[in-house]
Amino acid sequence: MEHQPYSEFLDIVVTEADPDSAEGFLAWRPELTDMLGHMTGGAYNALGDAVAGACARATGDMYVTQNCSLQYYVSTEEQDGVLNCRASVRHRGSRTCIIAVELFHEDGTVAADGQFSYSKI
Repeated sequence: MEHQPYSEFLDIVVTEADPDSAEGFLAWRPELTDMLGHMTGGAYNALGDAVAGACARATGDMYVTQNCSLQYYVSTEEQDGVLNCRASVRHRGSRTCIIAVELFHEDGTVAADGQFSYSKI
């Protein structure tokens, strides 16, 4: 797996990545929560970007995040434990890569979904 200092700082784990899909997770912990004890939208976004970005770069090409859009459905609290992410390529062109993400709890509850776009550099 690639070295990504920000993702490592947040303890995001990418468990697998290939040119078509990727998976990873982020465990709930107090440092990632708001005043109500819910994992922040920023943590959701960072997880989605890390997993989708690993998928984009699985070809060996370098990509940077161009845009993202996430829809939040349910919060992640301590009892949920882990927020998982699954990413899959929707489009891989000569200069851009568009990747759909789904963030979900261990019980299968979808917490958020969305799309990230990457630009090849």
